[in-house]
Amino acid sequence: MKRTELLFTSGLLVAVFGFSGCQTTSLPAGTITAPTQTVPAPEPEDFSFLPAATEATPTPALAEVLDPALLKSESLFSSSQLEVHKRLVQDGQVNDLLRYVLKIEVKEAVEGVRITELLPANIRFVSGDPAPTVQNNEYRWDFGALERGATREIAVTVQALDEGDHTICSDVFVQNRLCLPFFTGQPKLALTKSGPATIELNESGTWSVTVSNKGSAVARNVTIKDAFPAGLQATGAAEQILGDLEPDSSRTVAFKARAVQQGSFINTASASYRDGPAPATGSSPVTVVQSEILISKSGPTQAYVFKPETFEIAIQNTGDTDLRNVRITDLLPAGSTVAENGGGRVKDNAIGWVIPSLPAGASQLITTRIAATRPGIANSRVKLITAKGLEASDSHSTEWLAVPGVTISITDSKDPIRVGENTTYTIRVRNQGDFEPVSGVVTLQFNEKLSPKKVEGNARGLIDGQTVTFPRTTLEPGKHINLRVTAEGAQIGPGRAILSFTADFLSEPIISQETTNVY
Repeated sequence: MKRTELLFTSGLLVAVFGFSGCQTTSLPAGTITAPTQTVPAPEPEDFSFLPAATEATPTPALAEVLDPALLKSESLFSSSQLEVHKRLVQDGQVNDLLRYVLKIEVKEAVEGVRITELLPANIRFVSGDPAPTVQNNEYRWDFGALERGATREIAVTVQALDEGDHTICSDVFVQNRLCLPFFTGQPKLALTKSGPATIELNESGTWSVTVSNKGSAVARNVTIKDAFPAGLQATGAAEQILGDLEPDSSRTVAFKARAVQQGSFINTASASYRDGPAPATGSSPVTVVQSEILISKSGPTQAYVFKPETFEIAIQNTGDTDLRNVRITDLLPAGSTVAENGGGRVKDNAIGWVIPSLPAGASQLITTRIAATRPGIANSRVKLITAKGLEASDSHSTEWLAVPGVTISITDSKDPIRVGENTTYTIRVRNQGDFEPVSGVVTLQFNEKLSPKKVEGNARGLIDGQTVTFPRTTLEPGKHINLRVTAEGAQIGPGRAILSFTADFLSEPIISQETTNVY
């Protein structure tokens, strides 16, 4: 029985190592040691001081081995990178538990360290600490990369199933890698597209497309395509070939199109190169709009001369864009006088307005009061133009009827005048009737730019501040009176003299106006 133990012990310690990678698979002479004497194994009952070798019991470390004689039985693998010591720490008879330890000591940093235990058929694996990976009766421990000076231990417990000499071999693998550095570049295209956010229907626009190579290699045969949406129709080439594009460089091209359909669209362009992956794309939103504006003028179809009447100008933004700086001009017929300008600016026979902003769908109403100084059909025309050149116009006709028996007029003798200089206003009141006399009061009202100084003529007038009043006068049919009022320029600006005639047969005064510029 003791001889069996001895033979088994000797056979177990003769371990064979394999080494892969750049290391040789043969062992240098003297690197494997074997026992030179037999060590009697203790009787089975003498193992009672050792813990039972089960999977639940940790395998003792090498320092815990109690029998110094067993520590003399070991095998050694040594290379320039690492050493592996394999020692028997517990022997026994057939079916007893046998234990051995492998210790790895790293001399230089290594990668891919792996130990594989090759158990013959008559040796049964019981446990390992750490636990191995098992495949086809091979038990493998993978340690990966280990730094210089690192150590690792494997404790293995096996069981011999029959009598005889046994050999358990260990394959030691270290990954040795030879690297060849080189670089392969890759083009990477990026595209940006910009253009008008809005464009009028039937108008043309230009879109700018910039393609950049943000990669690390030349992009060969770069092509840019602009896929115009349904609302836009290309007016030039929709595809442009740029050729080669170096890394960190860019090119900009332009595409033109005409708006053919109202609505909101996404205008997308793409850039690709030879044998490249999916194209780079960039988009620019655009809304095709149609600006439209209407203007109309309304007023009486018949009115009496010298009697101011109300006229209305209606402006409506009927398009889908906001309009800015809308300019309106009301062109009055000759002989018209302005009683109320509706907030506009009066110049000669015209009134002008500016609407800074007129949003889509908005409208605005302007009201004026105009009188005529002569009978007949008078045509007035109002026109409009926006900052973008959109135009509209309308006209209106009024038949001005003569006031029964009376016409009035006023003219200045000098225009313009300096501040302190005088001008004389000639006033003529005539009864055009053929049958009855007309009785009424003549009043002349000056604004602050003029100061009345003297009254002359067929009737005596009274100056009261800025107002000159003539007493009630009776005019026989076909007769007239002439009056003169001298006024002095008081302030720089347009001086206005408003003449009015009040009579019993008139519901409102007859008004005439003369403007004299003071400088």
